[in-house]
Amino acid sequence: MLAWKSGAVAGGSDSSGYMNNARLIAASHATAPIRSVAGIPPEKAPGYLYVPLGFRPSADGAALVPTYPVGFALFIAASSALVGWPSAGCLAAVLHAVAGILASFALFRALNLGLRWALVGAVVIAASPLYLFMSLQAMSDVPSLFWTTFAVWAAITGRARSPWTLVAGFAFAVDVLLRPTNALALAPLAVALGAAPRRWLQFAAGGLPGALFLAAYNHAAYGRAITTGYGDVSGLLRLSYVPQTLVHFSLWLPALFTPLVVMAAALPWLRGVAPWIRLMLVVWMAAFSGFYSMYYCSHESWGYVRFLLPMAPALVGSALLVLQAACSRMRQSLDPARSLRTLAVALCLVLLISGSWVRHLRALNIGDGERRYGRVARWLEATTPHDAVIVCMQASGALFYFTDRTIVRWDMLGALSAEQLESAVRKSGRPLYAVLFPFELNDSGALSRHVPGDWKLVGRVDDVTVWRAGSPAPGL
Repeated sequence: MLAWKSGAVAGGSDSSGYMNNARLIAASHATAPIRSVAGIPPEKAPGYLYVPLGFRPSADGAALVPTYPVGFALFIAASSALVGWPSAGCLAAVLHAVAGILASFALFRALNLGLRWALVGAVVIAASPLYLFMSLQAMSDVPSLFWTTFAVWAAITGRARSPWTLVAGFAFAVDVLLRPTNALALAPLAVALGAAPRRWLQFAAGGLPGALFLAAYNHAAYGRAITTGYGDVSGLLRLSYVPQTLVHFSLWLPALFTPLVVMAAALPWLRGVAPWIRLMLVVWMAAFSGFYSMYYCSHESWGYVRFLLPMAPALVGSALLVLQAACSRMRQSLDPARSLRTLAVALCLVLLISGSWVRHLRALNIGDGERRYGRVARWLEATTPHDAVIVCMQASGALFYFTDRTIVRWDMLGALSAEQLESAVRKSGRPLYAVLFPFELNDSGALSRHVPGDWKLVGRVDDVTVWRAGSPAPGL
């Protein structure tokens, strides 16, 4: 189903950012050249005028550098060697989605959940509308769930078999390559590893290659070993966001992972579970939910609960531990661990509840929405001259990936007027087009306020419109 519905291609900001970065990595590059218009050189243009979504200007302003972390782009680049670029993102996304379910099941078993309870937990993860929604895009949230969960599972396993602690260190390094904030996983890992110096040495040894690679990549792309493509995000974190975001999380998590997860609140008082396991799960959930409760956009929509995906197995596992203890005290016919009929009912309920939310949220439609960007790019390739200059914003990252066109960000004109832009393009002998999504045209006023002029509608792909400056419409 994931392979059929997948839209892990260059689309919006995140997905195009990862796909563009993957292409750079495959070509052994850390930066991309700026495509500009003669008469408005990059050094004289507003800072982000020629910068597609998913990029930012390099330190010297002479090139483009990726905004998003390098980890998922590495997996896409590796996948391209196996299946080619059109399917590379889909392969990387689908494999991580399947691996995330398996890692969650393995974690549940390591938490001493019975086989049947672990199966219920794996189905809760797999059927989650949020998990499915993010599995169909070229984004790092589901891969972060897998590598965080795998790292914790390996650390737990390493308590009895020390070589797995080395694997935990490697998995943690990959996790941080995927997203710098996945360093929050160090909180549950520290509890799982315990105080044994030998485990910490093995953990550090496993993570060292990834740390060295990240430092080398950062230096090549950004000029410093310890930095990120995001820059300084401290201004996006505020304690004032915490109350509304925690309410948002508490309302949406039971919808996205079934109401079973409310039982996780009783974990700290659950007897019969090793104290270190309870502490590990609590700090795992607290680290991610606490940090992202301060993030500026976490409360804005259900989709932003994706930031908590790396802690979802901890949330589900905590709830199942409580339920397992409660059901073990009931008669056999009410305990999924002892009654196949009750297990079947439990699984059906999970699928029915999650399935209703999948339909309500249209979680499986995101893939087609992402593939729309490629359809727009193919229309431009077939219809417009290769030297065309494209005014855009939402489609900028995808058009940079799929075409060789020069893009100009309408939202970044700054002091440059529309007349100056059109004059420079006209003097260069190049045609000027605009590619706009409905919100850019209607809500943001891209053409009416930011780039006013004589624009003619020349094409439409789904709900995306294509305009040409100073040109009659060809048969429309």
